[in-house]
Amino acid sequence: MKEILENKDVGDYVHVDGYTSMAQQNFRKTSIIGVDYKFDPDTGDKFKILQIDNGEWFDSRNGGCYSNENSMYYIE
Repeated sequence: MKEILENKDVGDYVHVDGYTSMAQQNFRKTSIIGVDYKFDPDTGDKFKILQIDNGEWFDSRNGGCYSNENSMYYIE
């Protein structure tokens, strides 16, 4: 998954899925509307974060929600 998300850019599509059965009911395809970069505080490595239509940002390294650590959703 890491390689695939790192290659995504504005206008590309991703699937939003959930960690729980309740969240999985909201599985959908959406487009990326924003791209930004952050630096890992432990390693200093630069990585991409991707914004989708609901305004949330997702980490391209693992698909997890970057802007809300309590999110039930991830992208793939």
